[in-house]
Amino acid sequence: MSTGTKGRKLSGWQKAAVDFGPLALFFIGYFLPDRVGPIVNNLFSTGFFTEDGNELYLALTLFLPAYIVAFIASLIIERRIAPMLLVNGVIAIGLGGLTLLSGNKTLFYMKPTVIYVLFALVLTGGLLTGKNFLKLLFDDAFRMPDKAWYTLTWRFAAAFLVMAIANEIAWRTLTAGCVPDAECAGEGTWVNIKIFGFSAAYILFIITQGPFIAKHMEDSKKDGAKVVDGPDDTAAFVNTDNVSDADDETTAAKGSEGDNKPG
Repeated sequence: MSTGTKGRKLSGWQKAAVDFGPLALFFIGYFLPDRVGPIVNNLFSTGFFTEDGNELYLALTLFLPAYIVAFIASLIIERRIAPMLLVNGVIAIGLGGLTLLSGNKTLFYMKPTVIYVLFALVLTGGLLTGKNFLKLLFDDAFRMPDKAWYTLTWRFAAAFLVMAIANEIAWRTLTAGCVPDAECAGEGTWVNIKIFGFSAAYILFIITQGPFIAKHMEDSKKDGAKVVDGPDDTAAFVNTDNVSDADDETTAAKGSEGDNKPG
């Protein structure tokens, strides 16, 4: 998603604020309700946010406005929103808002599942229809042959599906004994898994793909592939070995014509 005019990139502190600010507020709201809850209660003239079992609602009350502000700020400054951020934002705001309005925590427990399954389906659907959305997502961060991108995309789709299944197992197991209006230790464990566990798992997965990416980036260089600018500043792969062969054939043909000319 982008606008007609190109914006500037977020600075280091701006990017950190956009990426981690809302998440930090969620974490503070959930794990420090005794300190933050009274402040929010005063804002809304209620005692709801300091009641046992309402830690998730307090965290969402802090998280959602901050996420919306960060989302809008990113759009204003950069004049574009990355597709994954857009999808994640719509789902987070939608399910988070419904959780607050309905009082049904299950909606928020399932948020990671919905996001991971959606990403897996989009990547798989793209491959089945001849489009590689992962390659578009990386936006020429590195170059590999299409066959390598195909394999890497299947791996990402499988990883997202595994994380979706892991989230379902985690929240259904950990919150099985939770009751309304009571603090639930299992829910706190799930929050830690959601914030830290899945992030660590995703980073670890990307690290494990490093050797595969490095290998095929090297293969591209060995195959004599170089990048040239095509129409509209798009990049095209040209095999320099073929170009060299064509030049040799042209030179040989010219030489032959010269030999055949009458003296």
